[in-house]
Amino acid sequence: MALLAYLPHVIYSTALTSLAIHHLAQRKALEADRAHVAAQLSILEDLRTRLVHAAHAQAAGSPRTEDPDLDPREIERLWRLAKSHDVWRARAEVAAHEEAARAAVASGDSAAQGEGIGWKEVLFGKRFDTKRSEELDRRDLERVRKEVEEAN
Repeated sequence: MALLAYLPHVIYSTALTSLAIHHLAQRKALEADRAHVAAQLSILEDLRTRLVHAAHAQAAGSPRTEDPDLDPREIERLWRLAKSHDVWRARAEVAAHEEAARAAVASGDSAAQGEGIGWKEVLFGKRFDTKRSEELDRRDLERVRKEVEEAN
């Protein structure tokens, strides 16, 4: 009976702790996004400055034919680096992946449902299944291989 008196306090404490942790995670994600955007802007501004400087030097008829600031490999490297910090594209890819996973589960796709965690596994633990883990490893390897091929 005494335990029941504390039950609302335990529930409120759990809810507040959950909200606080969620808020902290969102704040950290926002800070990371801001840092990525700031890095992308910095890279692109530096690239723009170099290109404008080279254009002005070329328009002025600079006798220098080779500009060390305008190495095509360096420009390509900076451009790829700026693209790698594209926060909005990464968010869109994650959202698309999550939506596809939700659609697969809603449609009754057995492969998508097989990756879910049931209450039995939560309470009693999971039995080690080598066949399933090998299949998941193979899927992960294929997913990484596709991402690498798309990046190139």
